[in-house]
Amino acid sequence: MRLHKKFAIALLSVTAFVFVMPVNAPAALIWRKGEGWTWEHEGVTTGTNPSDQLKIAQGLQAKKQYRNAIDAYRRVISRWPLSFSAQDARLGEAECLGAIGYHYKAFQQYQELIKKNPNTTHFNTVLQRQYEIGNLFLAGERQKAWGIRWLPSLDRAVEVYEQVVKNGPYSSVAPESQFRIGLAYEKQRDYLAAVHAYEKLLERYPKLPLAEGAQFQIGISARRIRPERREPGDCRLYRFPAPLPEKRQSSARTGIPDQPKGGASPGIVPHRSVLREEPPL
Repeated sequence: MRLHKKFAIALLSVTAFVFVMPVNAPAALIWRKGEGWTWEHEGVTTGTNPSDQLKIAQGLQAKKQYRNAIDAYRRVISRWPLSFSAQDARLGEAECLGAIGYHYKAFQQYQELIKKNPNTTHFNTVLQRQYEIGNLFLAGERQKAWGIRWLPSLDRAVEVYEQVVKNGPYSSVAPESQFRIGLAYEKQRDYLAAVHAYEKLLERYPKLPLAEGAQFQIGISARRIRPERREPGDCRLYRFPAPLPEKRQSSARTGIPDQPKGGASPGIVPHRSVLREEPPL
């Protein structure tokens, strides 16, 4: 009796499920050998080789059908991962993800492109796009999850900029990325981390004009570090672009340098004096 009852309940459940299901499903579930199960959107064709599939994806992207384009690009990557078209597919997928607001996922896909193809011809383009994503996060763009922008992004900004520097330490965007790591930490009020970020810029790119701005930001951030977070015995010297005193300038004209008091060079301010003498904000 119990068996018949269970069978009846199961039959009723299946019948109810069939009636509740929509008549027109948004996409068909297709199985292909070597690919597995995939959703095929109505009206979206598929190619029989990587080149044709890539053209289909690029056409969808050009029509701003970004979600369909993402599916098409992913088919290239999963079906023909070692083809030359796979590099363009990863780039296209990242562009589409950024277009619909999933900037962090786009960053990850750009990184995957460099990881899989370190000698890719898209290398400089990828670094530039990652740098731009970092700028969005630094400016306050929130991360998108489940279709909603609600996750804080300053930590992501630091992560993206650090990856840009790691990917291309001598690229055109690396020094600016390192500088903006410090700015992101300042926004988080982690001034000690900001000082360390600016110091790395001075170590790596001491001759660039940006180094002068980093020197200034070190002084600003250093005096904002809470006493309990200051490093014991920290007597580091921070350079500031200060003009020479009048007395120093006059002696400089004669070619006989004046020895400043305390043995410190002009324009160099000890860390502790910065904390002690600068007026509070």
